[in-house]
Amino acid sequence: MNNLTVLVGGGNSWYDYSNLVEKVVWTGRKGAAPRTATITFADSEGYKLDRVNANVAAGQRVQIFEAGKEIFRGLLMTETMNNSRKLVAKAYDSLVRMTNNKSSFSYKKKRADQIFADCCKQLGLTVGGADNTGKVLSEVAKSTCTYWDIVQEALSQTYKATGRRYYVYCDKGKVYLRRRTLPAQSLVLSIWSNTVSYERTRSIYETRTRMKVVTSKNKTKKTWKNTELEKKIGVFQEVQSVDKDITKTELNQIVETFKKEKAVVNVSMTWEGLGDNSVIAGGVVQIANDHLGLYRQAYVDEDTHTWQKGSHTMKLKLNFAANIDAAG
Repeated sequence: MNNLTVLVGGGNSWYDYSNLVEKVVWTGRKGAAPRTATITFADSEGYKLDRVNANVAAGQRVQIFEAGKEIFRGLLMTETMNNSRKLVAKAYDSLVRMTNNKSSFSYKKKRADQIFADCCKQLGLTVGGADNTGKVLSEVAKSTCTYWDIVQEALSQTYKATGRRYYVYCDKGKVYLRRRTLPAQSLVLSIWSNTVSYERTRSIYETRTRMKVVTSKNKTKKTWKNTELEKKIGVFQEVQSVDKDITKTELNQIVETFKKEKAVVNVSMTWEGLGDNSVIAGGVVQIANDHLGLYRQAYVDEDTHTWQKGSHTMKLKLNFAANIDAAG
């Protein structure tokens, strides 16, 4: 099927079932931990020894390669057989351990990358690399939540304090924490080449025109207001709580982060077209759309890749912040 290779097994017992593959759906979403792969195999008694030996209780793994490049490695967690002689197997990458394990957490004076590393150690996950997130967080604590939730809470606090975004992903069985940066080059989504359909939405539903930063005792530490914007759309205020000993530099950063995230038009876009396995959630693409007048980079919030009947297509959910008065 296409140039995909699909292996099922583990240890020294791996089986190539590529010739039985009818469909593969590989997907991920920003803010959600594991990427998943759902494979539909032909499954008939007529295949005899060529039938897929899938057993979720055996701890089997799934590996998928496209043109020799590994694009997915994960644990087989669901297998479904039906009367149409199909076997549907669904596998999750290693980050599923962060979402399917809970504990209680209390970290003090730790950076987000240190919290990430500790969570990985507790779960037996192999860390392939982790960037130093810089900001020492006074406290990150949650009672009875998933490991993924506590890591995301630490990254959220880091972003509010520094304006720097980090993301967690899995590659070839190892997990990574990296700072999000704009690449020098990215795939161009052009209406003249690889696009089948698209839809853009602009909204001010989550736009805020002013903010107030207060302590736990409701003492105001800083305020900010966009007077010109309020004349156009009215008052929409955000309130954020901080520690009483927060520094002036940290306060200023919180306001700058707020302005970038909230004092803007929320622009999102859905796109469908030819597939490219380099485009996944958390990544960046370039929009080239004459109809919308869009020529800019956008972040990928969600991706769904489908291989079926000799074709590879993908559906993307994209977002990019725009100035409130921008035409795009």
